[in-house]
Amino acid sequence: MRSILTRFAGVLMFLQFLVLSALPAVAISVDLAKKCREMAIKAHPRPHGHKPYAQAERDFFRECVSKNGEMQDSGAPKARENPD
Repeated sequence: MRSILTRFAGVLMFLQFLVLSALPAVAISVDLAKKCREMAIKAHPRPHGHKPYAQAERDFFRECVSKNGEMQDSGAPKARENPD
């Protein structure tokens, strides 16, 4: 019984190795990372005292990378125009 479990565990580990090694590792370019980081910081400026921006900034960065840096709207708050 023990040899059957050992063989099964070995086959399972081998299959996991094959599946995980077949998946391509995708690395983003340095330029894309810098561009998306700058856009995320502009879109979600850091407030003083607390950190509710952090998750939104990470989400923006992930979306930017997934779209290869082609974001239509940066999401940055619009500056109010002074009618005076």
